[in-house]
Amino acid sequence: MRLVPPHTALHVPRSLVRFGGFAFPDWQTLSPTIAYSIRALLAVGLALFLAFFFQLQTPMSSVTTVLIVANPVVGAMVSKSFWRIFGTVIGATAAVLLMAAFPQSPMLYFMGLSLIIGIACCVSTLLRFYKAYAAVLAGYTIVLVSISTFADPDRIFMAAMSRLSAVTVGIVSTAVVFLVTSVSRPEKVLRQVDQTLRNIASQFSHPADLEDAVPGQTPMPDDGGQPLSFRAMTLTSYDARARLLSQANALVEAIEYAAADNFALGRRADGLRAGVARLLGLLSTDHPIWRDEPPQNPQATAARDLVHEVMASFAVTPPENLHLDDPGHMRARLATAIDTLDDLSEQTKDLPTIAFIDNERDILVQLRSALDDFVGPQAHVRPLRLRLFFDWPAALRNGTRGAFVTLLGCLTWYVFRWSNGAAMLAYLIPASCLLATSPVASRASVMFASGTLAAIPAAFICQTFFLPRIDGYPLLWLSLSVCLLPGIWLQFHPRHAMRGFGYAVFFNAMVQIRNPISFDDLSLMNVWLSYLIALIGLALVFRVILPSDHRLDTGRLVMSINRATQQLARLPLDRHVSWPVWENLQMQKILRMIQRFSLVAPPRRVYETTDAAFISVSVGRLITRLRHLVQNPAVHEQDRARTLAALTAFQHLCTHPARTALVLRTAAQQVMADVEDRPAASHVPTRRIAACLEQASLLVDSAPGFFHKHGPLQLPDDMQGANNRLNMAVPPQTRSFGLRVA
Repeated sequence: MRLVPPHTALHVPRSLVRFGGFAFPDWQTLSPTIAYSIRALLAVGLALFLAFFFQLQTPMSSVTTVLIVANPVVGAMVSKSFWRIFGTVIGATAAVLLMAAFPQSPMLYFMGLSLIIGIACCVSTLLRFYKAYAAVLAGYTIVLVSISTFADPDRIFMAAMSRLSAVTVGIVSTAVVFLVTSVSRPEKVLRQVDQTLRNIASQFSHPADLEDAVPGQTPMPDDGGQPLSFRAMTLTSYDARARLLSQANALVEAIEYAAADNFALGRRADGLRAGVARLLGLLSTDHPIWRDEPPQNPQATAARDLVHEVMASFAVTPPENLHLDDPGHMRARLATAIDTLDDLSEQTKDLPTIAFIDNERDILVQLRSALDDFVGPQAHVRPLRLRLFFDWPAALRNGTRGAFVTLLGCLTWYVFRWSNGAAMLAYLIPASCLLATSPVASRASVMFASGTLAAIPAAFICQTFFLPRIDGYPLLWLSLSVCLLPGIWLQFHPRHAMRGFGYAVFFNAMVQIRNPISFDDLSLMNVWLSYLIALIGLALVFRVILPSDHRLDTGRLVMSINRATQQLARLPLDRHVSWPVWENLQMQKILRMIQRFSLVAPPRRVYETTDAAFISVSVGRLITRLRHLVQNPAVHEQDRARTLAALTAFQHLCTHPARTALVLRTAAQQVMADVEDRPAASHVPTRRIAACLEQASLLVDSAPGFFHKHGPLQLPDDMQGANNRLNMAVPPQTRSFGLRVA
């Protein structure tokens, strides 16, 4: 029943609604932030008390450690704590050795420091999670340890021990508070994996939603005459796929932290990572070429309906029945469906239909393999050792950036002989190292600097009005809690975490709470001035001198994917290739490419590029099938030679993709033309070889602009042709920067 008629209903202005939501947010949304803030402040209080109890010279270093390692996820806190201690030990050792090597040679010391920090930034870019943080921490710990010993190098060892003691106190305090107040829920990550599996199955349980789709007909919007042009899905389908990619990628980090917190999950961690890698590979088949309408014949229609039915059964299983606990029933159903698809493939001689059924079969095989990995160690399941993608160009660039910032700051201090230059380095070098490895360093530097800028007046208020008027530890902890609360609160929210981190961490560095506490207004003003100068230098380096070029990074990653496809085709047949490992390596590149390209390109362009990257992975999947099929003893020697010759044509993929597609299509027709003259035992593998060759030719022909080394993605954004569709052929004799040879 409506109590107030529509025409007389009370109208509340939207601005007032937004203000009300900000001032009085929902308690369910607010309570996690409050709980995290209370636990973090309790850990700060414990760390500060222990630092004074043990009479550490820099008690605020323990507080800083608490703010860095505190995390609502216990596994993440444990992992970061371990790697923080590891990085601190390495950095403290390097600080002692570097100071001992160049005690009276400032220029050599600065050069050595720049080199070490450059190496640390380079290594950090190659690693992931908190291992990367440990690498960069080892670099800037040298500065934090050495800053108080520049005037007296003989004290370097005691400074290193003091730093290590403060870090240990902070980590122990954080661990005590968060472990006591947290409840371990190892099943949470399993339910996250299970839910992601259901979501992906749901994505494949219905026909693809394609734009301007005509049943039984593939549109060619550019009228280029290509046999299979680039078609796009609707934005709704693309958004759903992007969410699934984000969910699956986030699982890798969640598994890493859960394994650090729970021994049982730690034993299953490798299998869970392998299963998530297969789910990411499954999503790579979700592009408009392979999600097209099936050929108009009974076998293709039956294959698509069968896959939809199996995927729908996965998606609608009650949530309390985890697929990861006992997937025996589901694996049996998948095995039956795969056998049915094999029977359907043998009932037709149509190449597109055979290729279509093979693609549908591959989806079910990928899903079955993921379930095998999720369950855990089994006799019939071979452990999968995934490889980490090492982005060497980005690593070398970040290493150069870190070394340049360090050398620039050190030379500025040395040339101007500023007595407080060491305080500037204490901010500039750690902040630059932390930002150097960020994929959005230019944007993050502004957020980081704004948080530090807000900490300057907060430190002034605390040092001028709070600390001189208090007496005793309880009031000291309460005063610090009031000042640190804004930074702790913001750190809990990813959107503002960088601001909160810059505020909370460097507020501690600016507030001169030592053992014993002394007040020196001139020293405080020098510290704040040095931080202001460091902020200007930070923005100058990351926004002007060494800004990021995300389009260049995108083009480089695209070429890396294409070269990997070429190399896969050129490998000898006796060289074993683990397809899931290769596929996961390319998916790591694609996820990084999406992250970079989305910062400089509109969503439709990003989706088009993602489709083309998935097509490249699909081509790699077909190459792997061909390598497996040609080793079948039943295949005729002539057909084997034709297939190997066709694989050799991939050497022209990045220079003449149309030529590669033509060779593949011609080989498919030749193999299929002679199939009836071959022995009966060779018919099935020979037809599949022909189908794979035909499908590979269509995929290469669908995105020549992506595969070509002078395609649109390899051009600067302001160059002519940089925004061309990827299904358009690159004009012959095109060189770098879009120029043509006369």
